[in-house]
Amino acid sequence: MKETNYSFRKYQPASLRWWHWLNALAILALLGTVLLRKTFLSWRTNAEFIKTKVEEGAGSVTPEVAESIAKGLRDLMWQWHYWIGFGLGALLLARILIGLFVVKKCPATQAVQSAAGLKEVPKTKRIGAVHYTLVKTGYALFYLFTLYMVLSGLLLYFKNDLGLAKDLTSFLKEVHEWLMWFFVAFVVGHIAGVFIAENRGDKGLTSDMINGGE
Repeated sequence: MKETNYSFRKYQPASLRWWHWLNALAILALLGTVLLRKTFLSWRTNAEFIKTKVEEGAGSVTPEVAESIAKGLRDLMWQWHYWIGFGLGALLLARILIGLFVVKKCPATQAVQSAAGLKEVPKTKRIGAVHYTLVKTGYALFYLFTLYMVLSGLLLYFKNDLGLAKDLTSFLKEVHEWLMWFFVAFVVGHIAGVFIAENRGDKGLTSDMINGGE
């Protein structure tokens, strides 16, 4: 078996670097649209605001009309969520092609190989190797959950055309929304991990993802 390299400092081909930064932008943009939907563009909050402001101007509006206006404003923004989601799907396909033809490695395989090689690691280096393996496992889960998010997002977008059952649609949507929290945790953990690594044994990670590394 080929000895596992437990260092994060590795050469990164240009295609993977471009993918990394574009994927990061897509993930952050999608999370941003969710944040807007749950806060500033919440239809419940805005419907009440619209109703209050109209009444302050000596006008009147029914709760149903106020709700319709609020949802209309939210839906204009939510179109961006759909389009960025399509972009994320294209990026996932690109990552699969990069894995097959450029880096020729599978994240899930890397996680398994890292775990399998732990018994060969000297005790003095085992903590770092375990950390590396956990990170690679997190990456494998990231790709798996991204695949679900893309596929479930497509099914939800085309639910009427596909004639999906209401129960199935509700299930897909609920899991889709819950998995958002994994991506929030992943982004926070990823940034924190890079910061810690830059100040410990793997200095230059950010530079590697920009310039390519060794």
